[in-house]
Amino acid sequence: MKRIKQIVIFGTFIVFFGISVQATDSRKFVLSGTVYHEFTPLGMVVTSVDALLNPSYMLHHSNSVNIDYDGAIYSGYGFFNMKPFGLPGVLGLQIGKRYGSYRSGIWTGSGENISDLNDLVAPICDQSDVGVDGIDVTDLNSIRSFGIYYALPVGKKLKAGFGFNYVGRGVSGNRINDPQSASTEKDDLFKKRISSTMFRAGIEYKLSNTINLFLDGGIGKPEYSYEYTIGSDSTEDEEKASFSGWDLDANLRADYRVNNNASLIANVSYFSYGGSLEIDPDTGTSDDSTTYRRAQQSFTFLIGPLFHGDGHNFGFQAGFLSDRSNIEMSLEASDTDTQKNNPRTTSFPILRLLAEKRILKWFTMRASVTYMTFKEKTLNNSDTDPATEDWKTMSGQPTSTLSPAFGFTIDFNGGFFIDAYMFDSIFLKGPYLFSGNTSGPNLNAGVSIGISL
Repeated sequence: MKRIKQIVIFGTFIVFFGISVQATDSRKFVLSGTVYHEFTPLGMVVTSVDALLNPSYMLHHSNSVNIDYDGAIYSGYGFFNMKPFGLPGVLGLQIGKRYGSYRSGIWTGSGENISDLNDLVAPICDQSDVGVDGIDVTDLNSIRSFGIYYALPVGKKLKAGFGFNYVGRGVSGNRINDPQSASTEKDDLFKKRISSTMFRAGIEYKLSNTINLFLDGGIGKPEYSYEYTIGSDSTEDEEKASFSGWDLDANLRADYRVNNNASLIANVSYFSYGGSLEIDPDTGTSDDSTTYRRAQQSFTFLIGPLFHGDGHNFGFQAGFLSDRSNIEMSLEASDTDTQKNNPRTTSFPILRLLAEKRILKWFTMRASVTYMTFKEKTLNNSDTDPATEDWKTMSGQPTSTLSPAFGFTIDFNGGFFIDAYMFDSIFLKGPYLFSGNTSGPNLNAGVSIGISL
């Protein structure tokens, strides 16, 4: 009966928050400034959602379920001890309608993902009215994600885990499905698909009584295809677009325990990705294709002390980020040159102060503030005339940001909990429902709902 009551409460909160709340792993967001599907260091404090980056962390969070919800975007994951089945280790499952599970910058830039290829292809390949009676049905945002993970101890000092994640969605059909339509394009066919297959692995190794190392890495292959085939008597052009790329990331977390209440934490993160997108808006024309190429590398380093104990964590981080890109656009037309854009971004310093404290047995507060200074330098050649080299170096003015974050956890009896965070704009302008402020997510807050089974 107690378990049934927990499930009823759990479902009630899902329905309530499903109206207009953005959700993510709230504790990680506040303490590390990021969510789990981004390429970033794991942070000073390890949370359950980090197991989707380093599967070995599942061994610390077995028999638990977590759900994040944000309207059309949702994700859930659970970790289950396999001992009752006579097997060692922990099995993890993830399912959702969210791109990537880890990746946020496959193609166009930081904070954007492979779904943005739709925005790049659509105006060139004339997709604006591809769909049912002129309604666009080719948007592939919030595509479906599935993951399976497994972790187990290997001896006394080593823990290891690995996982696979697939993300994909496709749409296809006639341009106009109404058989009574007089349109000459009613029999035209379109096919569109986006997918990414990923593999992850991670280990924890106790180097000594005072040093623990945590290493994880991932490799992925994103793909995108679009094809438009004309029917009989159609007045349109046949179109094609395809993207094939790769991405690679690695994260290292080193924990040096000074004493029972203090540690020195270092995070190192590296990722690179790239690919080539070829667009042909008219396959019957031999010199109208455009090819986009992109390669990017990023390196982040953070270090600082963490003071911890029963019911509290206080930490300070300092570090830097270096990001470099090589972007090219080539036209198939004769007598044209390649446009090039090679921006480099440096963030120094990165400073973060974080704290969380259990105020009551069932209530914990947390907060952080992050200061970052950005500086960008770009070398580009924007002229496609091969007779005119137009290399220029542009340096942007340094800009700084100050980002506070606030959150709390409510623990119920029996393992059920609600984990939430708040953007600073909720204090400046109020909840979205009252202020109408659209600069942040709905309600300017987020929530995660979980239960320990």
